[in-house]
Amino acid sequence: MHQVPPQQRHTGGDPDRVALAYTIDTEWRNRAEFVKGREAVRELLRRKWEKERHYVLRKYYFGHVQNRISVCFEYEYQDEAGQWYRAYGNENWEFAQNGLMRKRIASINEAPIAEGERRIAVDSPTRNTWLAEQGVGGEFPLGGGSKLAY
Repeated sequence: MHQVPPQQRHTGGDPDRVALAYTIDTEWRNRAEFVKGREAVRELLRRKWEKERHYVLRKYYFGHVQNRISVCFEYEYQDEAGQWYRAYGNENWEFAQNGLMRKRIASINEAPIAEGERRIAVDSPTRNTWLAEQGVGGEFPLGGGSKLAY
């Protein structure tokens, strides 16, 4: 699976620009929050990126059927108090005929980590052999050697 070099990874964003990738009436579930409409998505992203500083993200294609795609992801961020977090999850996307995303369903779990445990902004992710055997996202870092990540 293709990895984006660390210097090109997402480290925060422009909610106004990102929201344009979604339909006017898009529907999202992000964790336990439900939003409807591009404007609501824009506000959700503003709040998210104000809270999640030094945000670094990896996404991995998992599968698709017709106009629906599933991805796995993990990201790390630091809060205002300096605590680092790592989040894992899955997203299901549904696209409209014009290519804009109509639905996004995100299930996300996160845990606090020490700064020394960060691994997304590193060049050698842990290889996950199960995903590699399935032919999807073998570089998805689910653990640090024998250390369980879930």
